[in-house]
Amino acid sequence: MKTRINLLAALILGLSFGPAAAADQRVPGESLDSGLGKLPATYTAAEYNRPGWVSGETMDSGLGELPSTYTAAEYNRPGWVRGESLDSGLGELPPTYNAAEYMPDVMVATRGAAR
Repeated sequence: MKTRINLLAALILGLSFGPAAAADQRVPGESLDSGLGKLPATYTAAEYNRPGWVSGETMDSGLGELPSTYTAAEYNRPGWVRGESLDSGLGELPPTYNAAEYMPDVMVATRGAAR
């Protein structure tokens, strides 16, 4: 019985708004203006894509006109590892630093001698 009532309510609701309302459904927060003017849906901006481009690729790396072979070798110290962070965030601390001043004092209880 509940299924029939729900079906009837859905049919009445659909009829009350009509087909025009169904064709004009909006999503909350949806932008109504794409900013592209009157471009057709088939427009791909192919005139701006260079040979070998990848779909979704950013066109500006932010590095200016550096060649693709540039490695920034002048900033890498001897023995560097590719992908290694060059700044540990610890400043100029020696490798032996262990942050002992931040460690809690641990007290170990000992048993007294048996009587």
